[in-house]
Amino acid sequence: MTVFRKGHVRVESYLRQSVLNDVVELEKRVWNREGYREVNAPMLYFELAYLTNGLILTAFDEGLFPPEEKEKMAREDPWYAGDHPVGFAALFADFDERGSFWYGARMGVDRLYRDKNIGEAILDALYRSARERGITRVRWTYDPLQSRNGYIYIHKMGAQVHEIGFNYYSAVFTNDEFNRNISTDRFIVEWFINTDRVRDRMEKGVLPVHDPSGIHPGNTLNEIVIDEEGLERGGEKLVFDAEETPLFLEIPYNQDRILKADRKKAQDLRNQCRALFMHYLAAGYAIREFVVKKEPSGRIRPYYRLDMDPRYRDLTRLTL
Repeated sequence: MTVFRKGHVRVESYLRQSVLNDVVELEKRVWNREGYREVNAPMLYFELAYLTNGLILTAFDEGLFPPEEKEKMAREDPWYAGDHPVGFAALFADFDERGSFWYGARMGVDRLYRDKNIGEAILDALYRSARERGITRVRWTYDPLQSRNGYIYIHKMGAQVHEIGFNYYSAVFTNDEFNRNISTDRFIVEWFINTDRVRDRMEKGVLPVHDPSGIHPGNTLNEIVIDEEGLERGGEKLVFDAEETPLFLEIPYNQDRILKADRKKAQDLRNQCRALFMHYLAAGYAIREFVVKKEPSGRIRPYYRLDMDPRYRDLTRLTL
């Protein structure tokens, strides 16, 4: 069993039998799903990932909370009394025309442990595991409107995006409080482990420095405004005929707040952003950078930077 440590987090890369049931219970807790164990047979799911040359990572608390606070948590919920996992990731071995890769199918962190760097510890262990086992490419999906994930995956880890899937997951897999009754559009992310772009970030902690002043009306594709209820929503600006590079596409800073307040507004904003993503990714642009702009008012505005992929730069675009 390989054990990785980062701060007060222990990450194991071996699926112990005693942990298997705990991982299943943890996923149910993460997504707040009722009947999940019976519907989706997740125990077999995790076993298959582990037994078919994939990877299961489980994270454990080694002192993230003071003892008195941990005791209080255990009194309120016996789950926290033992050494149960507080985060996990499940990856399957897969291949395509470019060779083999790991596909990240599941990842989650216990609700009480969010903002405790559990995800960062898991992703660090994933990078080190891939290096150890000679995996050069990892793929996964995520909601492109989750600004925190965009910051972590694109900016901090050096992943990149060339594809987006419209309504990627069926209702069977999205009957949870985050995805219920909302389209599950997802970026298909690729993480090239052996590139300088990734190694500099993961091993040296060197992150690119972006000047937000380079974002201006002439190179932005949309605008997100604040409505009368204080919620972010899509403005009138939608540009589908830009050809320069780079371009910037704005997303909401706090999508979860919109989802909780008004699902229709959340879906309307999703429709706008999806249309732009699909158009420009299909036209040969790629997403390799994530830029955050802070206005004098204190408002935080996140943007994806779209650069024309060099492989498509000299191709004549087709007009359908």
